[in-house]
Amino acid sequence: MNRWVGIVSLRDTAAPTPVHRIALAIEAARARTSYSLRGRQVPYERMRRALRRVGQTYAARSEWDRWSYCVDLAGDFFDGGGPTGDLPRWLTSELRSVLDGETDPTGRHARRHKPQAATRPGSRKSGPSRQKKTTPGAASARTAPPRPTRAGQRQTAEPSRPYIRVERQRTLRDVTHPPLPRPPASLTGTFGETARAAVRDAAGGWEAGEEATAWLGLAASHRSHLYESGLAETVVTPHVLGMLDALGRTTLGVILLDEYVDKQQPEKVGTQSSEHHRRSTAARVALGQWAADHDLVRMGAGEAQRPAPSVAEGVARQILGVLSLVGAHETARRLVDAVCADIGHAAVDTKSAEAVTEAQNLFAKEGLTYDYTEQGPDHSKTYTAIARTRSGRTAQGVGPTKKAARAAAARALLSGCPQGRRRLEAQVAETRSRARPQPYSAAPFGHRDAVSDLAAMFELDGHRSEGILGQALTHSSYVYENQAKAAAHHQRDNQLLAHHGSVILDHLARYERTRRALAQGLVPDEDEARIHTPANEDTARLGTELALAEGVLTGRGESGQRPSTVAGAAQAVVATAWRTHGTRLLHRRPAALDDWLTGLQHRHDPVTVLTYLMSVFGVTHVPEHRLSGPQHLQRCTSTFVLQDTRGRTLRWAVEVDEPCSKTDADKATAQDILEILSAPADDLVQALTPAEAGLLRFLLRAQLDGLGTTNERQRARMVSGGLLGTDLLATGDLDAFRAWAERVGPLLGLDAEPLPDTLRELYRQLVHDTRLGPRSLVSRMAAGEGTDHASTVRRNAAEAVLRAARTGPRDASARGIVQDWWRDQASRTSVTVRDDMRQDAALPLLSQLRALHETLTWCGEAAEAAGTPIDVELSVQDGTLHAWIGLHEVDVRAACDDFARLLSRTLPCTDCFVDDDHVLLRLHGEPDTAGLSPLAAVGMDAYLAGHTPRKEASCDTP
Repeated sequence: MNRWVGIVSLRDTAAPTPVHRIALAIEAARARTSYSLRGRQVPYERMRRALRRVGQTYAARSEWDRWSYCVDLAGDFFDGGGPTGDLPRWLTSELRSVLDGETDPTGRHARRHKPQAATRPGSRKSGPSRQKKTTPGAASARTAPPRPTRAGQRQTAEPSRPYIRVERQRTLRDVTHPPLPRPPASLTGTFGETARAAVRDAAGGWEAGEEATAWLGLAASHRSHLYESGLAETVVTPHVLGMLDALGRTTLGVILLDEYVDKQQPEKVGTQSSEHHRRSTAARVALGQWAADHDLVRMGAGEAQRPAPSVAEGVARQILGVLSLVGAHETARRLVDAVCADIGHAAVDTKSAEAVTEAQNLFAKEGLTYDYTEQGPDHSKTYTAIARTRSGRTAQGVGPTKKAARAAAARALLSGCPQGRRRLEAQVAETRSRARPQPYSAAPFGHRDAVSDLAAMFELDGHRSEGILGQALTHSSYVYENQAKAAAHHQRDNQLLAHHGSVILDHLARYERTRRALAQGLVPDEDEARIHTPANEDTARLGTELALAEGVLTGRGESGQRPSTVAGAAQAVVATAWRTHGTRLLHRRPAALDDWLTGLQHRHDPVTVLTYLMSVFGVTHVPEHRLSGPQHLQRCTSTFVLQDTRGRTLRWAVEVDEPCSKTDADKATAQDILEILSAPADDLVQALTPAEAGLLRFLLRAQLDGLGTTNERQRARMVSGGLLGTDLLATGDLDAFRAWAERVGPLLGLDAEPLPDTLRELYRQLVHDTRLGPRSLVSRMAAGEGTDHASTVRRNAAEAVLRAARTGPRDASARGIVQDWWRDQASRTSVTVRDDMRQDAALPLLSQLRALHETLTWCGEAAEAAGTPIDVELSVQDGTLHAWIGLHEVDVRAACDDFARLLSRTLPCTDCFVDDDHVLLRLHGEPDTAGLSPLAAVGMDAYLAGHTPRKEASCDTP
C-alpha cells in the first residue's frame, strides 16, 4: 500500500496553469527576498543576522530548544524561502528589539561607539570607557533631591511634580506544566515501593500514584549506582539527581523557615538567619539517618564499601525534591516534622542565662553529662552532642562546633521536660499575642497605592494583609527616623520578611527550572541542569517589574530607587504572599512574578563564559586588581593578563566609573573582551579603536593557534558564541561568511602563512553536525515520535532526505533521472513532462541528482495517493537547474512543506520551495571560489566536502 494513503489532504481543484508556469514560479521565488514582520518589510539578510543574535542570547541562557529554532529558522531565510506561518510571539518581540537598533538581547549596544581616550593594551587604563549604570526605577522618580544650601542662604522651594499613580500589571496567571516523563523500570525496579512505604510510615497516609512511585525509586539512587547501571549517558544523566537534590534542599529550607516564623518572632534578622542555619544542619543529619535506617540508599559497589553520611543525606534531599516535584508538598512537610521533631522546637528563652546554664541548673541533682561525636571532612565537620542524666533523660543536638551542638542538645533537653514545655508554650503564646502590624494612617499616596495594588495582585484581602504589606515596604532607614510612628502602628522594617522571601524565591526558581528541564526528558546536559540562586540584581529586577520603588518608605538619607532597597522590598512582598497562600504560588501567581521566574537566566557570568571559551583554545587569563578612592567609595580596576599557547601575553582592563567590588570589576573586563570578540560577526571591526583591534587580533590568532580536536558539544558552543564564523557556516550563509573572512583575514595577515589543519577539520565537522549530526534538523525529525499524520509525514520526509544525502552516487544525468522516474510513474499516474534544459548549461552536484530523484519520488507518491495527474517542467537559467512539479487536488503545503525544508537545510546548493499547487526545486551549480581569501576558501571547501560536480554535462541524454 502506498504510504500516502490516509495522509494526503484533498483540496479544491485549482484553475489550469498557463504554459509558462515554471517561469512564473521562478520569478516569484526570486522576488521573495524580504519578510513582513508585523507590517515591516525586513530583508532576508537582516533577518538571518537578527536570528543569529537572538539565538546567541538563548544559548547563553541554556535554552537550547529556542536556540535550535533560531538557527534552523535562519537557514530558511534565503531568496525564495522563509517560514510558512507566523513566527512565535516570544521571538517576534526579540527580533523587533534587535532590528530597531536599540540593543540586542544580550544587552550590548547594537552599534558599538568608538570609545574616548583609549590607551595602549599594555596600559592600566586600556579599553573603552564605561557609562554609569542606572538603577532600577530611576526613570519613575517623582521629585528631585533637595539641593544643599550655604549657611545663611535662604533655600528656594523647588517645584514638585504632580503625583501620578503607577500602572501595575495585576493580571493573575494559572501556571500549568507539561507532564513529567516516567523513569525507566530497568533503573527504578521495585525500589519505588520501598521508598513510598518509608515515606508513608513517617508522614502518615499518602496515596502515591505510579508516576510518583517511579520517581521515588529514582530519587533513592546515588549517582554511583547510576553510573554502574550503564544508563547514565543514554537514559538518565546524573544531572537529574543533582536537580532533585537542589530542589529538595530549598524545599527543606522553606519548610523549616515557615515553621520557625510561625512560632517565633525574632527581633534581629541575624538571629533568624543563624537559627535557620542551625535547623537546616540538624535536619540534614536527621534525614540522612532516616534514609540510612530504612535502607533507602542504593549505591555503587565501590561507594557501598565505606559509605559517607553525605550520601544518605543527599538521597533524603532527592526524596524531598521528588515530593515537591509531584505536588506532595504537605507530605514533605509532615515527613520533615516527623523525622526532625527534635530540632523543630524553638530555643527556650533563658533571658540572661544560656541554654546550657539553664539546663545545668534544672538537672543539677540528676547529673548532666555530654558525649560528642564528629563526622565529615576537616574543612566541614559536623558535631553531634548527646545530653544524658542519671535519671535516663537524653537529648541530641547537632552543630558545626562542639559548643553549638551542646547548646542544641541542652535546648532539646529543656523542651523535653514538663517545666521546659510550659515555658515554651508560654513563649509561643506570648509571641502570638503580640499586636499585628497595622497600615500607616498617613502614608504617602505612592505607598498606599502600592499596598492596594499588591493586595489585589497577590489576592490578599483584609486589613491584616495591608498591615503586613506595609511592613514589606518599610525600609530600616524609615523606622530609624520615625520610631514613634512605627511603634504606634506596631510596624518594623522589612529585613526579617526579606530574609524569608529570599529562601522562598530560591525555591520558586528551582521548582520552575527543574520542572521545565525534566519535562523535556531525563537526559539534560550540564547547561540545561544548571540552576543559579537569584542574585540581588535579579530580585531588584523583580521589584522594578512590580513597580515597588514608588511604594517603599525610606528615610531622608536613603533613596527608594536603590537596587538593594527594591530587591529587599520584592523579597518581603513575596514572603507576605507566601505566608498567606503557601505553595499555591507554584501554580497561581501574578503574571509579573511568573514572567520573572520563567525569564531568569540561569547562565554563567561573563568571567565564566570567557574562561570556558578561552579554555577551548588554551588561552588563560589572570586578573590583577587595583583599588582607588576612599573606603566608602572604593573603586576597583581589574586587568586581565591573557596568555595564549605560544606564550604571547596581552593586558586588558576597563575603568568602571562608580564604586565596585573586585567581582564586579572582573565581570566588566570580561564582558568587554566578549563584546570585542563578537565585533567581526556584527560588522563592527572598523569601529574599533587601535587598542581594541589589537586585542581582537590577539584573540583571533590565539584561537587559530590553540585550536585542537573538538567534540560535538564544544562545536555547538562555538556556534552559539559565533566564534571563527562557525555560526555563519551553520546557517549556510555563504555570503556572510565570505564577508566575515574578508574582514578577519587582513586583521590577521593570513596571506603570509597557511591556515592550520585543525581549522579545516573544525569546519568540516561543523558542517556535518549541522546537516546530519545528532542535533541537526533532519536527525531530530527522524527521531520524532507520534502516531498522528503530521508526525508520520515528518519521519517519512526525514528518511527520504537522509537517503538523498547518504546514498551513493547515481550513474545518470538529470535528464536520465527524470526519464527513469517517468517510466516507473506513468504506469500508476498520468505524467506530463516538459523539457526546456540545454545541453551544457548546468553541472549539478552528485547529491543534487539524488535530491532530484527523491523529490520526484516524493511528489509522485503524493499524486498517486490522491489519484491525480502530475506535471513536471524542467528549465535551466543562469546555471541553475529548475524542476517545477505540479500537483492537482493535493494540499501541497501539508504534504511537502517538511520535505522541502529538510532538503534545503541538508544538501548544499539546493533549494526547495512549496506553493499552493506546486513544488519548485532549484539546483545551483558549484559556487565560484575564484579570488577568495584563504580563510574563505577553507570554509567553502568544508561546505562542499563530499559533494562534487559531475565531470560531464549532466543534462546530456544518457
